[in-house]
Amino acid sequence: MTVAIPERIKEKFLNEILEMYAEGEISAGKAAEMLGIPRAAFYQLLAEKRIPLPEKLNQSIMKELKKLETKKG
Repeated sequence: MTVAIPERIKEKFLNEILEMYAEGEISAGKAAEMLGIPRAAFYQLLAEKRIPLPEKLNQSIMKELKKLETKKG
């Protein structure tokens, strides 16, 4: 016997995972794994839902970009 999961519960689960990712509680890889989708599909989902990168990741990216700028100049 298969139990059908109501769409609103799926949506709530998805939103919880996205929120955990946005807060930096879980990685993109872990979030994708929890949702049962490839990481590329997870990034596509983030773009579609306009979910920003976690602040820690954002800061890390900015730091790397500044290093590159310093090396160029």
